[in-house]
Parts: sequence; structure tokens; C-alpha cells
Amino acid sequence: MGSTSPWLDAVTTKANQLPWYTEVKTGVSNMAELMANSDLAIGAAGSTSWERCCLGLPTIMLVIADNQMDIANNLRSINAVKIVLNDHNLAQVINEYLCEFIKTPDKLKAMSQSSADVLDGRGVYTVIEQIKSFHNE
Repeated sequence: MGSTSPWLDAVTTKANQLPWYTEVKTGVSNMAELMANSDLAIGAAGSTSWERCCLGLPTIMLVIADNQMDIANNLRSINAVKIVLNDHNLAQVINEYLCEFIKTPDKLKAMSQSSADVLDGRGVYTVIEQIKSFHNE
């Protein structure tokens, strides 16, 4: 999270209440490295969703704003994420998902592949190729 995030205290409080060790990292300069070395992310359905997909990082996704619902539902429909809609039972739902992944690790692997299939990580190059193709027409 950003070190000035308005939800930092609330997220840290929730993390400290979870029944497993959870570290909330703030202001990191190596986020891509941290994500690439992770097996699972817990994060919001914002723009970082695309970074996680690019890295094939399956996600337990929190919908924290109404405008994130479409992203969350679309990613859930292709099995790239699990969604948590109600933060009142956050620990319970995350625990259920984690137990599911421990019992059936192939589900987590499938989520990773589905996530990676969303985009190829060549965004800027794809845009350049499209611009060139329009120029050549």
C-alpha cells in the first residue's frame, strides 16, 4: 500500500486480527519483484489487477469501490480471482479460500494460468504496433 493511503490504518488493523501472519507492506520500491515471487495476492480490484494478471498472480480480490465491481466480476468469470464482497467476514472468507487452495493446489495453479491469459504484458508494444499498422494503411 502507499504510505499515505487513507485506509492504511484500517487495513493494518484487519491484518493484525487475521489468524495467520500477515504483513502489510507500505511504500515499497520493488513491488513487481514482490508480486513475481508470490503465490497469491490479496488486493483490491483496481488498476493493480492488470499487473497481477500480467504476472499470473492469482488474487483474493476485495471490492472496495462500486466502480471495481465490473473488473472483479469479469476476472472471476474467467477464474482469475476469488472475490470477497463483505468485509465483515473478511477473515472467515480468506481462511476458506486458503483452505481450498491448500486442499486443492491445482485450483491455485489454474487461477494463475487464467490470470496470465488475461493479457500478454506487451501493452506499449501492442499500441505501437497498432499505430504503425494504421500509419501504413
